[in-house]
Parts: sequence; C-alpha cells; structure tokens
Amino acid sequence: MKKIYLFIPILLLVTLFSCEEKKGTTTVDTTQTKPMAINASSTLRTLRDSADKAWDKMIKSDDQKVDDLARLLQEISYCKKYNALLLDSLNEVVKTLKDKRYKQLTMLSPEIDQYDELTNLVISRVKYLARTTGELKSHPIAETLFNDIAAADNDVVRYRSLYDHFAMEYNDFLDKNKELLGENVNDFPKLPLFSVIVNA
Repeated sequence: MKKIYLFIPILLLVTLFSCEEKKGTTTVDTTQTKPMAINASSTLRTLRDSADKAWDKMIKSDDQKVDDLARLLQEISYCKKYNALLLDSLNEVVKTLKDKRYKQLTMLSPEIDQYDELTNLVISRVKYLARTTGELKSHPIAETLFNDIAAADNDVVRYRSLYDHFAMEYNDFLDKNKELLGENVNDFPKLPLFSVIVNA
C-alpha cells in the first residue's frame, strides 16, 4: 500500500509540471497570422500600384514635354533662316533627355538636379532660338508648342508631390508591417521620395 501512496504524489507532480510547461509555451496561431500577412501584402500591392500610376503620369507628362521640344525644333528647321549650329546642338541634347532622366527605384539628388538643370537649359535655349527665328511667327503650331511645354514644366512639382504622397503611404505601411510580412518583405522595396532626396 505504501508504494501506491508514494506513486500518486509523484504522478501528481509530473502532471502539474507538464501543465505548467504548457502554460509557459507560446504558440503562433497560423490561422490568424497567415490571413493578416496576405492582407498586408494585398494592401501593399494596392498602395504600390497607386504610386506607380502617379509615377507613370509624371513620366508621360515629361515625355510629352521632350517630344514637344523636339517638334518645336523641327518647326524651326522648316524656316528659311535660323541658327543652324544651335539647332543641331539642341537636337542632339533633346534626343538624350529621356535616357538621362532619373529612375524610380534608384533616383538620387545629383541626377535629379542634373536632369532638372539640363532640361531648364534646353527649354531656355529653345525659346531663345525660337525668338531669334523671325519666320517662326507665321507658324501657328509654334505658339501651341510653347504653351504646352510651359504647362508641362509647371506641372513637374505637382506630379512629384502626387507621387510622393502615394509613395509615402506605401513606405509607412511597409514599415509598420515588416514583421508580419516575414520573408515576403523582400518583395516590397522601399520607394525613394523626391521631398526626402532633394532636402537631404
């Protein structure tokens, strides 16, 4: 009988210890975290899509500005008298503008500044060439191109601000959900912001 009584307390201790061990063990409820991670990924894709669309609008506007500069130079070439040396040099620079433009994921302050300075210089020189080509006044399309170039140039800040707005939302959400995303976080690179780069 004594052996039975000793066995019971030992059995109780083992049972109690195992219960305490279970209480101290934390388990991850994958039924909850997996859907949350999927939702986070979905939200990030939506935010990134908004940022990309804003970027595309900005680039489309800039592309049109470059195309209008090229078209204006072409119109000048139709005139009987113009500065041929300046026209040729401007044509060569305008052809390279799109290739020299900053890229969404790698843009840095120097290349943004260099592109802006080059674009401003080209616009200034094209305007000078147009003003000094007297016959261009009889080409109605020239004034339209002038206005379109000026409007696109004024829209640069607006488009960059719009892009920054969506890119910032994306970056903020990404920062807050990194742990939840786990390894999938590598699928969502942070987006550089014009406001941060220029003011750095």
